[in-house]
Amino acid sequence: MNQTPHLVDSAAYIDMMRAGQDPRQMLAPLLKAGLLYSCGVVRAEVLHGIRIQKHYEQMECFFDIVPEVPTSARFWRDVSQLGWKLGRKGKWPPVSDLAIANAATMVKAILVSPDAHFIDVPGLKVIKAL
Repeated sequence: MNQTPHLVDSAAYIDMMRAGQDPRQMLAPLLKAGLLYSCGVVRAEVLHGIRIQKHYEQMECFFDIVPEVPTSARFWRDVSQLGWKLGRKGKWPPVSDLAIANAATMVKAILVSPDAHFIDVPGLKVIKAL
């Protein structure tokens, strides 16, 4: 197993669930190794889309044990600056994705995401799937 931390984007969680996979099982090795992070935006996006209460509660418990990258005023200044810099290059990812990218960058994590626009973030390593 790669010893680099990973932060999994909400789109990757959704892809796993749509494929009939349980993200908790898929990500357990990273979590046990101390190499899995999340952020508030990912948590909110994933939980927002779950329709079945039991599944919601299971994923909520999972997110409760995944270390979450803390946000602060400085975090949001960095998100704003990243958005501004990318905008000057004609790239306009959503603010939520800027926050996810910034969270991954803060903990020097590989971002797991099928979304192509993350590749525009300087210094961010992105893989499409585990």
